Amino acid sequence: MVTRNQHDGANSNGWWDDLPPTVKKRVQRPSPEATAPQQLNASDEPTPYRPRVVYDLTRLAILFLAVALANLLFLLIALSFLSGH
Repeated sequence: MVTRNQHDGANSNGWWDDLPPTVKKRVQRPSPEATAPQQLNASDEPTPYRPRVVYDLTRLAILFLAVALANLLFLLIALSFLSGH
């Protein structure tokens, strides 16, 4: 159902008040205290950001390498049986 336009374009100053509180909270600018940089101690070194995708792709690459080496080993053993040595 469509709601009726309450402001008819003449005075649109109250549109912010018509929004639900959850939407207002989501789109408000953060307070300056929340965006202020925090002081880091010398002992508190930030850890490098590595997304979980990097770990998953690394594991996948290692798995492909292991399968390739296993295939190569299998083919070398099969070749040694076929050559008769």
